[in-house]
Amino acid sequence: MKLLFLNTNIGYGGASKMIVWVANQCAKKGHDVTFLTYRDKKVCQTLNPQVKLRQESLEGEKGNAFSTVKWLHKFIKTYRFDLGVAFLSPSILRMAIAAKGTKMKVVFSQRGDPYYADTCKSIKSKAVNRLNTWAFNQANGYVFQTQMAQAYYDKAIQKRSVVIPNPIRQMQRTEERCGNIRNSFVAVGRLDLKQKRQDLMIEAFNFISAKYPDFKLEIYGDGEDEERVKLLAASNPNIHLMGKTSNVVEAIQNAWATILSSDFEGIPNALLESMSLGVPSISTDCSPGGAAMLIRNKENGLLTPRGDAKTLAEAMEYTILRHEETEEMARVGQEVNELYSEDKISDRWNSFLDNVFVDKFKK
Repeated sequence: MKLLFLNTNIGYGGASKMIVWVANQCAKKGHDVTFLTYRDKKVCQTLNPQVKLRQESLEGEKGNAFSTVKWLHKFIKTYRFDLGVAFLSPSILRMAIAAKGTKMKVVFSQRGDPYYADTCKSIKSKAVNRLNTWAFNQANGYVFQTQMAQAYYDKAIQKRSVVIPNPIRQMQRTEERCGNIRNSFVAVGRLDLKQKRQDLMIEAFNFISAKYPDFKLEIYGDGEDEERVKLLAASNPNIHLMGKTSNVVEAIQNAWATILSSDFEGIPNALLESMSLGVPSISTDCSPGGAAMLIRNKENGLLTPRGDAKTLAEAMEYTILRHEETEEMARVGQEVNELYSEDKISDRWNSFLDNVFVDKFKK
């Protein structure tokens, strides 16, 4: 099967990681895979050598979405792709339009929280959401990360869809946990107050810091809200902004616990990585249910309500007061290595793409 994967670039975010991973898995199965980027030539993930990488700067000073669609339509017809795959709204929109009048089937994957779009109030946001909804409805098949995300859509889409969570990549410790645990809560993720809610995390940690001054909060990542996060953290010398890291294992493997404070996520990669390494993991119950798929509260991690700094602080304190108990939870949490293994998730992706190609799911 001849496959086209479309993304703005190859960044280091969760969606970029996953679309590259799926492309690599398809290439390993023997498919003819092309990965096309159209905004810039950033490459922050490793592609399988069998994947053909095509990078274009179609939306620079002179280009725009319309010229991209026109170029992409010609590209699809020239190379006669059987199936196209896109994850995020900008690429879904371009692929949905460009595939019209070609024989290429398309599969779209919802990576965020569809319920969040319903909270957008401005006229511009509502117009963009309507356009994105139209584009999303054009697919032959859909992949969701959670059942709650799948349930948002109508029955026609649900019948052509499947729920496939993110895989956990095999991560190897470089240092034993016993005897090396640091008094540091650690968070890894894009600095984005709207989604990732570092403000909530900092507010919760300030409660902890006042009571347990030997503990630190280390925040790894960069992003558009970096300056705002710095301002929020400035009053507490125990909060450290560590910048972006290329070595997640080193950053989290012996943290006291990891923190995820998001309001919405798909399946949180940062949470999977923490649980995989056997690190106590605290997460908000972010919409549309990804964290709740992974964490059974007080069995293999700690789950707190969204937007509740007090309860998040209580969960942090719980790990301090019941250290051995939370270490045992973390050991149980390593079950994700089996449940979400790369081989299992790869088989599910390849099987679904094969089914879409042979028209198992009729529009």
